[in-house]
Parts: sequence; structure tokens; C-alpha cells
Amino acid sequence: MQPQDISTARKIRAFPWFYTGEAANSVFCILSWFGPVLPLFLNALGLTKTRIGLILAIPFLCMPFSLLVSRWVLRWGVKKTFLWGFAVRAFVTAGLCATPLMLQGFEGLTAFGWVMAITVVFSLCRAIGETGFFPWYREFLPIHLRGKTVATCVSIAGLASLLISLLAAAVLKHITGLGGYSLLVLLSLPFGIASVFFYGLIPGGQPVQAAAEPQRLLPDYFQVLKDRNFVTYECGQCLLTLAMAMLAFLPLFLEGPVNLGADKIFILSACSLVGLLASAFLWGWSADRFGGKPVLLTSLLLMIFLPLMFFALPRGSAWTMSAAIMTYLFLGVASNGLTVGGNRYFYAGVIPVNERSQAYYSVHYTWLGLAAGLGPPLAGAVLDWSQGLERVARWPHVDQFAPLFALSLVMLLAAFPVLSRVRKDGAVRLGEYMSMFIHGNPLLAFNSMIRYRFATDEDERLATTRRLGDAQNLLSVAELLEAVSDPSFNVRYEAIVAMARMPPHPELTKALIAVLDSKEPDLSVTAGWALGRIGDKQAIPALRRALISEYALLRSRSARSLAILSDAEAVPILFDLFNSEKQDSIRVAYASALGVLHAARALDDLLALLCRLTNANLRGEVALAIARIIGAEHHFVRLWRATRSDFGTGVATAIALQRKRVGADRSAPSGVAAALAALEQMMAAQDINGGAAALSRLIQQLPLERLEGMLRKVLEECARRLTAPEDAQRHDYVILALSGLALALRRTGAAVTVNL
Repeated sequence: MQPQDISTARKIRAFPWFYTGEAANSVFCILSWFGPVLPLFLNALGLTKTRIGLILAIPFLCMPFSLLVSRWVLRWGVKKTFLWGFAVRAFVTAGLCATPLMLQGFEGLTAFGWVMAITVVFSLCRAIGETGFFPWYREFLPIHLRGKTVATCVSIAGLASLLISLLAAAVLKHITGLGGYSLLVLLSLPFGIASVFFYGLIPGGQPVQAAAEPQRLLPDYFQVLKDRNFVTYECGQCLLTLAMAMLAFLPLFLEGPVNLGADKIFILSACSLVGLLASAFLWGWSADRFGGKPVLLTSLLLMIFLPLMFFALPRGSAWTMSAAIMTYLFLGVASNGLTVGGNRYFYAGVIPVNERSQAYYSVHYTWLGLAAGLGPPLAGAVLDWSQGLERVARWPHVDQFAPLFALSLVMLLAAFPVLSRVRKDGAVRLGEYMSMFIHGNPLLAFNSMIRYRFATDEDERLATTRRLGDAQNLLSVAELLEAVSDPSFNVRYEAIVAMARMPPHPELTKALIAVLDSKEPDLSVTAGWALGRIGDKQAIPALRRALISEYALLRSRSARSLAILSDAEAVPILFDLFNSEKQDSIRVAYASALGVLHAARALDDLLALLCRLTNANLRGEVALAIARIIGAEHHFVRLWRATRSDFGTGVATAIALQRKRVGADRSAPSGVAAALAALEQMMAAQDINGGAAALSRLIQQLPLERLEGMLRKVLEECARRLTAPEDAQRHDYVILALSGLALALRRTGAAVTVNL
């Protein structure tokens, strides 16, 4: 069907009518055909479980009628068809509440026959109406707002259903038997008619001028069945629908084996609506942001636990009602996720936008109807077959419903691998989606996201953006992407810093690369730092491009980030930049990057740079880079920390530990331990100059020819510098020399001979 040219603004203005119509329709369904009332009503009439299952299945078994009327519905108008079908079904329902009167007035009329006739007429009207609803629904509800809109609709309809369920519980508490059930069905009729009125205020759904072409009906349907993704989705949905349809006898399970009254059953139904309301925003927001598939599969995983929870429900215990309430709350949360996720995926990931989309709707409606129609009769037959099954025990209690729960569990388990095979409709996989609710602080992320949407002035935006980063949770990616484009420089800067604290994500990396390539030096430098901290290697090409930037700080920052990302291929570029750079303060960044990447070719140049630097912090960074190249980073950092408060004492303590290790080796010559002991005493006495000279002599007495080239070169350089009066007080040379000495003693072992 070709949709009308209706503006999105006009569609949004009609949303309140859609919400109201859905709420009224939900109340109608709960009080009549699709709530606890009908199975309890049929059970009170004395029908067998098999017959009850058959009646419950008729509305679904009539759904294939959609295949025969789909073309006619398009030509007559999908909206008009829907409104007429739903209006007639409301009036037909009146015959259901009149069942007790009809049975008294007409001899020979059976309850089963009367209810069966009413159900067939109702089901045909419903099938025709819903054939028009699906294409009209897609037309007036924008795809990008579907998850949020459905969640809002579910919330409003759920609230109305919750209130009516509590009212129904009060009615059944005072009016028992067929009279109470008939009264509830009678109360549903005004809501059914009102829903048609509110639906009629929604735009769209006009007739489509097209040739009948009856000869193309079957080819269109066969063409739909060639769509592998559609067929896979429908198979999974059929298994899922079959499992859920088999739970239609839950009211009888609660009334029978669990021994709860009808009023309490409606209270439990209200509890499921509370779970639905509590989870509506989360499921709808997730479906719009991450796609319908992860929401559908996550809720399916939750639903798998449901049959087990009902099986384990205690009987005749003080905890029975409490356990049942928790189970129904869980049912509301999980079933709402199935509805929202399945709805979002069906319209956004399954149905194509072309002239044959109506065939998709009809096949889907038929397939779903057959599965939903098969469930209740099968469940009823299973219950009648297992009627004598009983094993009395405190827990678990096995009765005729146990096989039904087992069969439902099998269907749910079978549905998961099938639905897992459908193609993605978003950028997030199931594992990534579920991990968002585990990693970081999801509660802080949700709180910050809500606050962000209401933040107006700059201070509020800064605070909420900072908290988004503190949460370290990918749920807030969209908010951070918005914040990095904020008109305020400070908010943009805070967004980049917040992104740096997040786990790797393609969209975050893409946004940071865009900032890196921008002409805002302050933000570009920060983005370069953030890309290194996030650790996404997809940023390497962009960081390499930044190495030729006109801004020196951006070049140096990009070099550091490339080193963090272990980009060994960038070593030649960094080496050339190191040699061509005129400022030693910038050259230090390249030196640090080369050290992280263990670039041996840069060792001579780094030693020369260390010699001429005067700033203590810059000297320390270059010395650390040298230590990394020779493999002594661990020793260097430990010594640097130990000597922060008292250099002489820290060095003496480190030498003492080294002396003990040498002394523990009986094969080591006594000269090593003695030299270390003398060096320790000088440093402990704060004789830094004397200690530096002694350290230089000790290094010169080592068999340096047995060491590999880089370590030997560093030790020789340190020994030479420590003899110069102007370098003896340079702590970086002492720490670097001791780090290299520790490495040399470990590598030369007992073969060391020292002559002092």
C-alpha cells in the first residue's frame, strides 16, 4: 500500500487519540475475550478443558481469513475496514454476557454451541478489522518514534487496564459465579465502542486505487515466503506465540491447584500490569535506540524463566500470594519486552516498503493466528490427558499443569535460537546490549540521561555531561554525541573528557575523530588524548593524519596516543618527526612515544636529548622512555617512587635489596656485595656526589661486553655522565643507572667479577 502524504507533525498531533483508543480497547479485551474473565466464565459453565481451549483458539484460528480479504481491504480503505470490523465485534460481544439468559430461555441450547457461534462471528469481525489495522498502523506511526510511542501507549493502556482489573476484582469479590462474569463482559461494551470513536480521529488509511488482479494473489504470497529473514522471524514468533498461548489457562491454574479466588486472580493480573508499566519506558527507549532484536531476545531470555516460576509456585502457604505477585510482576516486565521488541523489529526490520507489503501483513497475521490458535486446544488436551497426575509434596507440587509448563518451556527454548538468526536492525548485538546493564553504573547513566534532557543552563549541562562519563556505561552514547556538538565550548570539552572514560564504541570514536580533524586546537588536542585513552584502534589512521598538523601540541598529543594504541608501523614517522622538531619540549612527546613502542633505533638520540634537557619533569619522561627501550621500566618506576620524598634514603633502600639478592647467590664474587654495601652507605649518608661516583666505578667494572648492545650503551652513558660534577646531582641518571645495573646483574649472574 502506498501511504498518504501525511506530515509527521500531523501524525504526532493524533497520538493522544491513538493512546486513548488503545487504552479503551485494552479495557475491552481484558473484560471480555483476552483476559482472565473468559476462561473463568467458560469453566463456570462446566465446559471441559479441551472445549475451553477450542473456544479460546477460535479468534486466532480465524486470522487466516485475512488472506482472502486483504486486497478488498486495500481498495475499500484500511481505516474504514478496521473501524467497521471493531465496531461490529463490540456489539457481537453483547451476546456473550447474555449466555445465562439464553440458556434459560431456549431448551436444548447448549452453552458450548452458543458461545461457539458468538466466538466465530466475533473472530471474523476481528480478523477483517485487524487486516486493515496493520498497514494503517505503519502509516500513521513514524518508524523513528515507534519504540517510544509504543512504550507510552503501553503505559497508558496498562494504567487503564490496571485500574479496571482492580475494579473487576472488587466486582467478583461481591458477585460470584456467572452473574459476576456476565456483568464484567457487559461493562466492556462501552469501552469497545469508545475505542472505535477515538481510533476514527487518527489520519490516514484511505482507499488505494488499484486493479483487483486476483490472479496475482497467490504469487504475491509465495514471493513473501521467499524472504528468508521474514520466514525465520515468523517461525520464531510462532514458537513464541505457541508457548504464550499455552499459558492461557493460568487463571484456571490459580483458581484450581493454587486455590486462589477470582478476585485475587484479577489482583495478580493487575500486578502484571504494574510490571508492564514499570518497564515500558526502558523497553521502548531501548528499542528506538538499539533496535528491536536485542530487546526481543533479552525479554525472551527472561520469559524462559516464567514456566519454572509457575511450576515452583508454593501451594497453600503463607507465601503463595506473595510469590504469585512477584511472578506476575516478572511476567509483566518480560511480556512487555516481547511486545515492544517484536513490534519494533517487525515494522522496522522485517516489512519492506513496497507495493507488496500488504502481502507481508496478511501472511504474518495468518501465521501468527495459526500458532495462537493451536496453543489453547493443545493446552486443553494436555490438561485433560494429565488430569489424574498428582504427586502431593510440600515442594515441588506436581499436578496436571506440570506437563503444560514443561511444554511451554520447550517452546520458549526453541524460539531463542531461531529468533537469534534474524538480521540486525541496529548497531548493537545481544551481548553488547545486555552488557550495558552490567558494566559501569547503569543507574547513574539513566539518572544522568534524564537530567541531561532537562538541563538548560551551562552549569547543569556541564554537570550532567560529567556524570555521563562517570557512569562509564554505553547506554548514554547518544547524549554524549549530542553534548560534543553543544554550542558551548565548555560543554563540548567536558563531553570529550567524558567520552575518554567510556568503553570503546564506534560512534564515540567517530565523533572524536571528527573533533580531531576540526580546526579547534584546544578540542582537537583533547580529542587526540581521548582517542588514546579509549583504546580503539580504528582511530589510528586519523591520529597519523594529525601528525602533520600545523599545531605542534596536536602533533605531540597524537604521537602519544599512537604509542598507547601500540601502532608499531608509526615508528619511522615518529622518528623523523623527532629529528625534525625544533623544540625540545615537543620532541619529548615523540621520545616518549618511541619509548613506549620500544624503538631501538632512537636510543642514541634519546640519550642526547636527555643530556641537554634542563626541566626535571621532561628529563624524567625521556629517562623513562630509555628505560622502556632496554626493558628496565619496572625497575625505573619503582626507584622513582621510592626516591620522591628522600632521594638518598630511597636509593640506599633499593641498593640494600639488590645487595641481599646478590649475597643470597653463593656463586657470586664478594666484590659485588662489597661494592653495593659501600654505595649504600654513601647514599644513606646523603653523599649524593660520592655515591654517584661510586656507582659510575661499579658500572665500569662490570663485564659490559657480555651485555646486549642497548643496555651496554645506556650503562656506559650513565657511568660517563655521573663522573661529571654538573650531572652528578641529576637524579634521572642515578635512577636510570641503578635500573640498568639491576638488569645487568640479573643477566650476567655469577660470572660478574669486580675489582675495586
